[in-house]
Amino acid sequence: MFRKILVSLTGFESDRDALDAAYLVGRLFGAHLDCICPRSSPTQVAIGATPFEIGAAMNAAELIADLQKENELRTSNARTAFDEFCDKQHIVNQAKPDASVSAAWREVSGDEVEATIAEARFYDLVVLGRPQQVTGLSVNGLGAVLVASGRPLLLVPKTPPDNIAPTVAIAWKEGAEAARALAAAAPLIAKAQKIVVLAADEGDSKAAARIQSAERLAAQLRRRGASTEARLVVPGGRALADAVMETATACGADVLVMGGYGHSRLSELVFGGFTRQVLTASTLPVFVFH
Repeated sequence: MFRKILVSLTGFESDRDALDAAYLVGRLFGAHLDCICPRSSPTQVAIGATPFEIGAAMNAAELIADLQKENELRTSNARTAFDEFCDKQHIVNQAKPDASVSAAWREVSGDEVEATIAEARFYDLVVLGRPQQVTGLSVNGLGAVLVASGRPLLLVPKTPPDNIAPTVAIAWKEGAEAARALAAAAPLIAKAQKIVVLAADEGDSKAAARIQSAERLAAQLRRRGASTEARLVVPGGRALADAVMETATACGADVLVMGGYGHSRLSELVFGGFTRQVLTASTLPVFVFH
């Protein structure tokens, strides 16, 4: 069960999306949401500066001051988003033990990615928004969190759904990644009223085997009482990731469950094209585990 959920806030508008989605999961399990905002030290801020920022700065002290001011503004924005979220969801006493969903705010010291990894290991699920601006928690940063934390991530689009579990789509490709993601998502899948298992036609000779595998999984999940079906996704000129996402949306899915496909390189994951496209462009929340 997802009883302890970590929400890592960045200070951008996407924080509100992450909080809303975390609440949808939280109310299914009576969860506590720990909402953290990593704050880098002045030295860490300077190290993370872009070449443009370094070139535009008159001196090092000015650079650090400007970046630190931006850092403080993002922290303030994150706290505002958290406070507004608590007001909207009537989370008044953040420590109330019998609340259906409780929440707490913490500032933590350190780089966004490293701090999120360190905290994530103590939680059942990590919820992240998808900021338009470039932050440490970009797609490459997400790969680092996936590999180093060992925890499942829920990545939230600009507009979260009204519910998170009535209809669950599973991007199924028989292998270790998809099997691990399925196991990690088991508490969420158990709440589903409808499950759609999606197998992709990748334009080779294995389409029949893939749909048979998807049908086998659907039969297994059907025993849990949910309405379950398997579908073969045929791109038809579309990018494979787009075809999968569009099919999941057409099926009324509230969330897409998938494995994190790519190649591990020390503490990060270099995503393949399919995974990268889904994580950056999906209009559905994506539950991903590597």
